[in-house]
Amino acid sequence: MKTVAVLEPLALLAGVASAANVVELGLQRIRVGQPNQPSSISRRATAPSKTYLENLANNVTGGGYYASVTVGTPPQPQLLVIDTGSSDVWVVGHDADLCTNKKEQEQYSDSCGLTYNPEKSSTYQLVSADGFKIQYLDTSSASGDYIRDTFTIGNASLTSLQMGYATETVRGTGIIGVSFASSESSNTTYPNLMEVFVAQGLISTMAFSLYLNDYRSETGSILFGGVDTEKFIGPLVTMPILQTAISGEVSYSTFAVTLNGLIAADGSARRATTIPFTGNQPVPAILDSGTTLSYLPDDLASSLFNAVGAYTDNEETGYTFIDCEAPAAMAVTFELGRKAQITVPASELVLNVFADVQDDIPSNVPFENTCLFGIQSLGDAVSGSPGSEESGDVTEFALLGDTFLRSAYVVYDLTNNQIGLAPANLNSSTSNVVELQASDAGIPTLTGVASQQTTAAGSPSGSGTDSGDDGTVTVTASPTATTGNKNAAGPSAHGPELSVLAVAGVACLFSLVGGALVMA
Repeated sequence: MKTVAVLEPLALLAGVASAANVVELGLQRIRVGQPNQPSSISRRATAPSKTYLENLANNVTGGGYYASVTVGTPPQPQLLVIDTGSSDVWVVGHDADLCTNKKEQEQYSDSCGLTYNPEKSSTYQLVSADGFKIQYLDTSSASGDYIRDTFTIGNASLTSLQMGYATETVRGTGIIGVSFASSESSNTTYPNLMEVFVAQGLISTMAFSLYLNDYRSETGSILFGGVDTEKFIGPLVTMPILQTAISGEVSYSTFAVTLNGLIAADGSARRATTIPFTGNQPVPAILDSGTTLSYLPDDLASSLFNAVGAYTDNEETGYTFIDCEAPAAMAVTFELGRKAQITVPASELVLNVFADVQDDIPSNVPFENTCLFGIQSLGDAVSGSPGSEESGDVTEFALLGDTFLRSAYVVYDLTNNQIGLAPANLNSSTSNVVELQASDAGIPTLTGVASQQTTAAGSPSGSGTDSGDDGTVTVTASPTATTGNKNAAGPSAHGPELSVLAVAGVACLFSLVGGALVMA
């Protein structure tokens, strides 16, 4: 392991860290316009399209984290979403249906941004015509060809990287999937981004660290092949990644760890409530940067909502709301891997995304000023999923998205099948980058700063997090692949059906292909 200090504030966005064999990539949280067609709220189960309130929840709540890359020779700029819940890199084709069809743009509340034209690249290679396809649970899909081309990320250039070229898509932005190759949407496994990074000598081991920063920050960073000890507090706690059993085969396919405990502080009297787990058994928790909110199994969610005073609207929208005036001291602490504790503050959980449409809030919601709660219930998303209690395979799980991940510094080690977790040192302007080595038997023992070094950027005085005048792109994870029986953990579009896909997409890993997480 090698270490190097970087003290320049702009180093976060510089492209390549100063340590050898570490590629640093700045992330930008991009905001887009809010839906512009208000409508009344209708029942979730029967509405053919989502309402204005639901669209706000989908597009404003948390954020898509984008990276600037280039594809091809000469380089064509792309703005892609970083997604730990998927394994394919894919770009939107210049002639994709969404780019040329206004009806589809209206249907999916999206249009094309930067696109890729293979005819303008001298290094383009066709791998499999019509071989790329990801099917979503609402029958929408992204599809096209598998191709190879030069892919430049930061200042690192990968030659002949295989990626999807989408000519039919419901979203106008492509994805950088950084998960296990076993979750690719291809019929046959191919070397994906993390494997090619190592094979071409750009990083030493298949590992990266993610730092999203807080809700009000516009930038974060991802370090391929390294860890920044200035970006977290205290010791980096390591834990094993759980395996997934699919059709009798056990493999590593998703970034899941054990969730062992939940403690809720309602903030009113500094009172803490320990949330009981059924049978005192932990549940798997998937760490997914491609999902905006966080989700818990129904029993845990209900107990948590009661502890913090949140209210679930079971009659109409299905969302869980909270008073925008909830105490700023309210917080939820997650215990993962039996050792790591991450506390998520009210500023990440009380989401003021309905400021201009309070009149559309269902009348049964008991708050004068209503906010969206940053944790929701999975409900029946995985009901009927297979799994054997005798074998230790379980299908009940938590999905920890951006409302959790912004409070954490996470190291994903695909070589040693480990996760490293520590509280994030928010808005840190200094760096100390440690290179991860191929000779490391796992994530090395590392310690961050002693305490939070700065105050949150632009922190509001109350607990409700103000979304501002614009929304935020949201990306979800893990639809099913239609090419063969493998699951694909790709993202879905933002837009009318997004929040449903956020839950159901991940659930299909277990329910549609017979998968279950294996608890060690």
